[in-house]
Parts: sequence; structure tokens; C-alpha cells
Amino acid sequence: MTRDAHLKRWVNQPPASPLVEALRTAERRRALDQLGTNDRVLDLASEAGVTRELDAAVTRVDFSPDASEYASQIVDATEFRTVDPEAPALPFDAGHFDAAVSIGPYDWKFLAVDDLTDEIHRTLAPDGRFVFSVPTPRSPYAVADWNTNRYYTPDEALSVISPDWRLVDHDLVFQYPYYAHMGVSALPERFQDSFVDLAERASDELTARDRWDGASYLVLAAEPQQYRSRLDDALDCLFRPVAENGFWDDEDGKILRAHDYEIVDDGEGEPTFSWTPDDRELWRYAPFGLMGTMQWRTSPLATEAYDAKIERALSYFARKIDDGTFDEMPSYGIGPLTCAFALAADVFDDDYERVARRLFEHANDRFDFTHAEDSLLAYGWSYLYERDPDPEIRDALSDALWTMNDRLTPEGLFAFDNHTTRRHQNQMYACWGFARAAEVTGQTGYLDGVERVLDYTIDERMRDDGAFIWQDVSLPRRLRRETTKRLGFRPPHWDFLYECHQTFFVNAVAQYYRAGGERDYDHAVRRAMSWIDGDSSRGDLVELAGIGVPMRFLTVDDRLDVDDQMYKGSYEIGSYIMALSNLLSGPF
Repeated sequence: MTRDAHLKRWVNQPPASPLVEALRTAERRRALDQLGTNDRVLDLASEAGVTRELDAAVTRVDFSPDASEYASQIVDATEFRTVDPEAPALPFDAGHFDAAVSIGPYDWKFLAVDDLTDEIHRTLAPDGRFVFSVPTPRSPYAVADWNTNRYYTPDEALSVISPDWRLVDHDLVFQYPYYAHMGVSALPERFQDSFVDLAERASDELTARDRWDGASYLVLAAEPQQYRSRLDDALDCLFRPVAENGFWDDEDGKILRAHDYEIVDDGEGEPTFSWTPDDRELWRYAPFGLMGTMQWRTSPLATEAYDAKIERALSYFARKIDDGTFDEMPSYGIGPLTCAFALAADVFDDDYERVARRLFEHANDRFDFTHAEDSLLAYGWSYLYERDPDPEIRDALSDALWTMNDRLTPEGLFAFDNHTTRRHQNQMYACWGFARAAEVTGQTGYLDGVERVLDYTIDERMRDDGAFIWQDVSLPRRLRRETTKRLGFRPPHWDFLYECHQTFFVNAVAQYYRAGGERDYDHAVRRAMSWIDGDSSRGDLVELAGIGVPMRFLTVDDRLDVDDQMYKGSYEIGSYIMALSNLLSGPF
């Protein structure tokens, strides 16, 4: 059968045994339940019965003219279009549809699945929903080697929507193994009903228990991540006046260190927050905010909207550096500032390179990469080296790579001398600097070390909801602190789930990809960002905060009220802006 003939036949499949018909019904019913009620639905070549019950304006897309012509005769839709399956550009404006559904086509090997998924993302409304199904290797058709189809493991299926979508619903459909499937299908129809009922109950049980590996078909519902609007809101927050719960101090021309908050009871059980500016030292906070801003400013996403304030912030730090204040700065501040000034030289004025160079010379003499946060120096130096390929800078980066690589343990973590070295943020900073230095010096053999740390982080520290724990500790230590916590003492540090830890991971993966890393971490990146955008126990952490950036933390028991953590720092916003910029225009 030719491909076009297959596509035409697919539109309205011939009748089959009750067992096969039950599978078609299960996919359709579960997909429609997930799709909900919508006004404008895009049907991407689903079998004819899928959209029959929809009370909506349906636009049908097929992947061959013959299939589209046939569909126009039997499918109730308001419009029919044909697109090339190998280059599926959808002929619709951005945000045109409320929902999209595709039950079946994602099986086809000839379909450019990633390109189609991107096009669906573009044409859905911001709050739209996309429902699609895929078979897994447990499908009896996979066992029978129906090689016209593509089969997805659960991770492969979720990678289709990573990192640009958030998974919001799923159903797991059971199908009998090949020989049982064939045997039951051969029975007289009256004897198949009990097997059909049993398969339906098995599907419900798999879904209830979240047993992905037991499913033969996956029916998935995803919503577009709103990275662009989130980026706009974060930039607005960073440069909004302090009096309006922003982080811009217009009097001094600088980025605020943080906003503290108190929780206000609104009388309806939902917390609201009263924000108060915190204008203490900037050296570990505002430099990060400025670095994140400059990474956005040098990306294809950039505008000139904040240039005046950015240059004032740069001038503020340049004055502090000229008067010797950088002697007080930790590597955590100097590395990000070196990055920011090197990038500013590309955007604004070559003179900013002088500041970056001075920071490099100061730090190269002062720090020896015994502290995890020194890794951020290598990150900043890499941007200066791209602009000024001086052998002295290359030698410093090569020495940093050697030293950091020597800190890798068989466990899969960096072990620096500082007592917080095992904590998540320290490991991610090391990945940033390690991968970036490897990229610009061409020493990409070091990337296996980044892979080891990322793998450990995902396997040992990423929770089922996508959040990262701060540090994994021994059971005895955990039990001792659980006892003190029950007595009313402050929760231990490993009880905190931080929004910034999600973005630190995203940025580490981005640097690994840019350096040429080939392992696929998109699925983990999607989970990490989805925790911020709706999968946390408090839902959407940006909406919860109400100022355009996410809340700083939750504890594992859902608290927001641990005194010394009740603030939002500008360093968190810097990493958030970096992550969103990477997701929108970076290597994912």
C-alpha cells in the first residue's frame, strides 16, 4: 500500500473485531474527556470518529490531498486543509485555535513529529490544550513488527512535548499482549465482550496507579508553556520601581538586592503578600540580576526597552569597581559581573571590556577554585575570552577546567572545600562554568563530567513533581532533624524546594548543550519548569507571588513562612531570565 493510500484509508478505518473497536473507542473517549469544551478545534488527521461528538468549529488537517478529499465527505468540519507531513507548516495564524487533537498520526514514521508539535504550539491560544496518542513498545503491533509505525517509550513520548509544553493530563490504555490479542480477536464476537470489559478496567487501573510501563497506548494532554510572557513579566519586575514592588532603585541607578515579604490572610484561605524593599549589600544578588539581563540583551529576543536602566546599573558597578569595592565581592559576584560587562561591550560600548578585564585580573590572582562558587568565575571569564582571546585568559580557563575536573567524585558530584559543596546550587554553578569553559576553549572532552552531575541530579535529587531537593543527606541525619522539626525548630535545609534551583538546572543543561553535549535532557527541563508553572503543591508560583516572578520557595510540607527565607532576591530573577531566554532562543 502506498503512503497516500494508507493516509486515505486511515481517515475512516474499516470495521474490526470488538476488541479492536474497543481500543479505538477507548482512545477517542479518553482524548475527548481530556480535550474538554472548546470553540475552535484543530483536528490533525485523527480517525473520523474522534471529533464527531464535538460541539465546536472543527478545522481538519490531513497529510495528503486524497485523504483530505475523502475526509471532506465523511468528517463534520468547517474547513479542510492539506500539509506536507515531512514539513508540516500549518496555514493558520498564531493563537488561532482553542484546542488541538491528533489520535493516531504520531505513530507514522514519515511524519515530522517535532516540527508538527512546534506548529501546534504556535497556532494554539496561550491557554489552549493539545491532546494526542502514541503506541508504546508493549503494543501488540510493536511485537508483531508492524514497521510502518513508530513506538514510544513513556520518556520518548514525553520528550515530544519537552521542554515547551506542560503535561496536564494523561490516560494509560491497556491492550492484551500479541498472542492473547490475536486469540481473543479470533473468538466469536459474543465471547469477546468480557475481555473488552477487562481491558477497560485494566486501563483505568493503570491510569489510577500511574503505571506508565504497563500501557500499550498513551493519551496525553499538554498546554503550551508561556515562556515569552513570563520573560516579559520578569524583566518588567526587575526594572519596575521599588515602590511598585519592582527591583529598580532609580535614585541610585541600581538593582535592588531583594524584597522581603509577609503573608497576609485574605480571609478566604489564600495567602497574599506584603513586599518590603531590602537594600543591603548587593554583591551576591544584583550582579546575578544584571548577568541574566545581559544574556537576554544579547539574545535574538532582545529589545532596547531597558537599555537606559541597564547602562545605569553597569555604571553603578563600574564606579564600585573603580573605588576598590570589588575587594569585598565574593566570586559569586565577580564572575557574573565579568560576564555582564563582557556582554555589555558587545551591545553598548567597547569601554565595558576594560571593566571585565580588570575583574578577571583581580579574580585570577585572588581565587583558586577551592570553593564551588569560584566556578562562576570560569563562567564569566569565558565571555571575556570570546571577545578577547588572550592566551592568559585561556590558560586561566584551562587551569580552572583541570582543577574542577579533579574535584569530580565517583559518586557524580563536585567536591569543593566549602561545607555547602554538595548542595544543588553549588553543583549547578560548577556545571555552568565547567561546560562554558570547555566550550570556548574547545576542550569538550570534559563534558562527560557535566553529564555525570546532571544524571546524578535527575536520578537522586529530582522529585516526582519535578522539584529538586536542596541536598540528599543520610537517613540518620534526616531522622535527627525530623525530631527537632517536630519540636518546633526551623526546618532543615533539605526541606526547602527553591524556584531558583529549577532554573539553575535549566541553565546548566543549556550550557551543556551549547558546548556540544549530545545527551537529551529536555524531558527533565520540562519537568523542572513545570514545577514553577503549575505542578508545585501551590500551583503556579508566578501567579501566587503576584509581582511577575515566582515565589522563592516552598517547603516539602507546603510552607511559605520560614522567617529567614521570606524574600525574593534579584539573583533568582537573573537566573530565571537566563532560563527563559535559553528556552526561547537557546539550544533546546
